[in-house]
Amino acid sequence: MAVQVIMPKLGMAMTEGTVVKWLKEDGAPVKRGEPIVVVMSKKITYEVQSPADGVVRHVAQPKDVRGIGEIIGFITEPGEPLPEVTVGAAPAEAVPVEAAAPAAPAAAPAVKAEAPEREEKVIPASPAARRLAKELGVDLARVRPSGPRITEEDVRRYHEERTRIVASPLARRMAEEEGLDLAEIQGTGPGGRITEEDVLRALEKRAAPAAAPRQRIPFLGMRQAIAEQMVHSLQTMAQVTITAKADVTELVATREALAVRWGRKASYTDFLVRAVVVALQKHPLLGAKLEGDEIVLPTEWNIGVAVALEDGLIVPVLRNADKLSVLQISDRIRDLAQRARENALNVDEVTGATFTITNLGMYGVDAFTPIINPPEVAILGVGRIFEEPAIVGGQIVPRSRMVLSLTIDHRIVDGAPGAAFLQTLVQLLEHPALIFAAEEG
Repeated sequence: MAVQVIMPKLGMAMTEGTVVKWLKEDGAPVKRGEPIVVVMSKKITYEVQSPADGVVRHVAQPKDVRGIGEIIGFITEPGEPLPEVTVGAAPAEAVPVEAAAPAAPAAAPAVKAEAPEREEKVIPASPAARRLAKELGVDLARVRPSGPRITEEDVRRYHEERTRIVASPLARRMAEEEGLDLAEIQGTGPGGRITEEDVLRALEKRAAPAAAPRQRIPFLGMRQAIAEQMVHSLQTMAQVTITAKADVTELVATREALAVRWGRKASYTDFLVRAVVVALQKHPLLGAKLEGDEIVLPTEWNIGVAVALEDGLIVPVLRNADKLSVLQISDRIRDLAQRARENALNVDEVTGATFTITNLGMYGVDAFTPIINPPEVAILGVGRIFEEPAIVGGQIVPRSRMVLSLTIDHRIVDGAPGAAFLQTLVQLLEHPALIFAAEEG
């Protein structure tokens, strides 16, 4: 019996995919688990594996776009006929297809569109008008018709108007040789007489290069996917952002001291991930999801960390972050970020986050309003660390500060629980020993 190969859903924002290329020829034998076809979402390219042993049969062709769940092929028994498929119809009980690690992006073959043949412009004119224009040396393309076509009278009127134009003999000859219409040249000589300098200026204007076209960036692929997801997020959630300022002077000193012990510096994001996990365990509602009419609390603490790419943003996920130390978190983030830039992340590494952190501190940003990544209910925006005077023990001293911006879905998380989470997070960052106490526990 034929087993369906369908366009898999590989991410919350994916609604359709493109068939890039088949790795097995139509009719080729295949084993279950073998890569058979490369498909591409707007963010990642994937190798889809065969769901069964048998013979590969193609339904969709390279460059075909298919919706999630639509049939793109079959695995049949040898000699079994290919089932009929209606393109665009969702399959009954589609067999899920496992996706292997993303393949290197395959460039779709360029399709050279044949330019239509240029049609010579036909100027409607009467036979008499054409004869007179030839006698007088009039270009019919410059004659304005008085009706549906150019008449003999139109040609004569144009010729008389042109001969009434005052121009020097040399200017007139230059204009004729260069195909310029004297009626379109502004004369600067006595009485508006057109001089050869006027003709030369007109020629220079005609030869001047057109203004450089505006740079245009295609609104496609990852950029379009991000836009669609963010608009959907704002349209379907009641998003509210609350901010708090943390005194991270002690965290800065702790980071410097640990760099000596570890032989390298962990980033502030590494400490933030660990602090966020500890805070989430005390306030689990911030890691919940809304499924139908139920709020589902998390069973895993998977933290998404936004990574900027050249053409957009991707959020690799640290799974089971509560089981990782700060140093392990640092190693894991470095690995995920590097492979994100190489387009080498697999599906599990970009899905399933319970909470997301996005840090713009390295760009000198103090505070901003992050947009929640559905189906999560909260996201933390992190600003830069800056020096600020503070009164400590009756003395004015410099302190290191950081602004935290927490966006919550007010349908699920009210302001008070959100503020309580933020308060706990500030305490952890201001007293980093608490982070390591939870790590050891």
